[in-house]
Amino acid sequence: MRPYQVATETITALVATTVAGLSLAMPIDFGWTSNTSALQLDLMAYTLPRAIGAGVLVAMISAVLITTLGSIVIAWSTALGGLLALTVNHIFGHESPPVGALSTMNFIDALASGLVLGALGAAVLHHRLPAYGWTLGVITSVLLGSVSPIPHLGGALKDGSGDSAWEAMDMPPLWMLETALVLVAIGTLSNRNRKPAERPSIELPLAPILAGVVLVLVTVASAEWLSRHGDSFAGVGLAVLTTVATALIAAMLLPGRDGELVLVIVGLAAVGSAALAAELPAWTIPVAVAITVFGMWYGTRRGAPMTCLVLILVLGLFTAMTADSEWAVLTVGGTAALAWLTGYGLTSANPRFVPNRVLATIIVFIPSAVLGLRDYVARGHYAMQDSSRAVVCTVVSEDTSAPAWTASLIVIGCIVGLYALRRNRSAATPEAEASAAGTPVTEPPGSAAAD
Repeated sequence: MRPYQVATETITALVATTVAGLSLAMPIDFGWTSNTSALQLDLMAYTLPRAIGAGVLVAMISAVLITTLGSIVIAWSTALGGLLALTVNHIFGHESPPVGALSTMNFIDALASGLVLGALGAAVLHHRLPAYGWTLGVITSVLLGSVSPIPHLGGALKDGSGDSAWEAMDMPPLWMLETALVLVAIGTLSNRNRKPAERPSIELPLAPILAGVVLVLVTVASAEWLSRHGDSFAGVGLAVLTTVATALIAAMLLPGRDGELVLVIVGLAAVGSAALAAELPAWTIPVAVAITVFGMWYGTRRGAPMTCLVLILVLGLFTAMTADSEWAVLTVGGTAALAWLTGYGLTSANPRFVPNRVLATIIVFIPSAVLGLRDYVARGHYAMQDSSRAVVCTVVSEDTSAPAWTASLIVIGCIVGLYALRRNRSAATPEAEASAAGTPVTEPPGSAAAD
C-alpha cells in the first residue's frame, strides 16, 4: 500500500476500534436514562456482563469467517455495517425514550460493536501500522471507560432518586460514532478493488471459535459467581482453577504457539482488574496512552511472553501489599506500570493468524473473576446481628487485598500453563502453520522474539 493509504487505515482503525470498544464495554446511556425505572436500570446492569460476552463472541466469529473468505472488501463492508447499526441505535436513543428496554438496546450495541472489532481486525491486522492502530484503539477504549465508570445503581434502587445515582456519560458521543462511520466508509471505498489477501479457504477453522466460546462462558460465569459469593475461600479457589484451566484449554486449542497471547492476556486482565484505579482523572489518559505506546514499541523489539507474565505477577503482588495504602503515588505508579505492561503484553507474543490475535486481544473486555470479586469486596456482604431490641442488618467489609492475591494466583497458573504449552508445542514456521490452519498469516505490530 502507499504511505497515505497506510496512514489513513491506521487512523481509521484507531478511531473505529476505540468507538466500538467503548460501546462494548460500557452500558448504553442517554440524557433520559436517569429517569428510567429502577427495574430497567437494574436489568441492564445485571445483563451487562452477558452482553459484553456476546459481543466478544461476535467479534471472534466474524474474524474467523471473514478471514476464511479472504476478502478485504467484505471485511471493510462488514465493519461499515456494524458502525451503521451502532450509529442508528444511538440516534434513535438520543431522540426519545424507545419502546424497548435499555437492556435490549445495550445488547444491540454490544453485538454491533463486536462485529466492528472482528471485521476491522480481519481487515487491518495483516499490516503493521494499521495493526498498531487497532490494538491501541482497544486499549484506549478501556482507559476511557475508566474515566467514565459504570454508574452506581444502589441509590436509584434504594430511594428511587435516579438523578442522584445515575449521571449520563453519553459514551461514546454521537460525534465520535459519526466520525468513525465516515472514516470506515472512506476505507471501504478505497479498498473496493483490493485483491484478497489469500485465496478463500473451503475449511472453516473451528478451533478459535471453540476456544472463544469456552473462554467467554466460563469467565463470565466465574465473574458473576464471585460478585455474589466472594466470601467463600472454596468459591475463590474454584474460580482461580477454572480461569487457569479454561485459559490453558483455549491456548491448547489454537494451532502452534498462538495460545501464548491468550495466557498473557488472561493474566494481564486478572491483575488489571485488581490494579486499575476505580476512576481515573481525564488528564491521565494521554499519559497512559503514551506509556502504552512505549510498551507496544518495546514489545515488538524484545517481546518475551514469559518475562511479561513474571512482570505482571510482580505488579499483582505489589497491588496486594499496598491495597490499603492511600498514597496517590502508589496508585499512579501502579496505573502507569499496568499501562506499560498492557502494551508490552499485547505485542510480546506473536499469533500467526488474525482470528487468534483478535480472540486474545478482546479478552480485556470480558469481566474477569477478579473484577467480580473486587465488586463484592467493595460492597461487602450483609450480616444479620441479634440485639436485645431487634435484628440489625449491617454491612461487613471484606479484605481489600483479596482481589490482588486472587489475580496473582491466576498469573502463577498462567505461567505454568505457558511453560506446559511450550513443552508441547515447538515453534513452527509461518508457512507450515498457515498450511495446517488454512488461514492467512497476519503481520502483527512488530515481530516478537522468543524468550
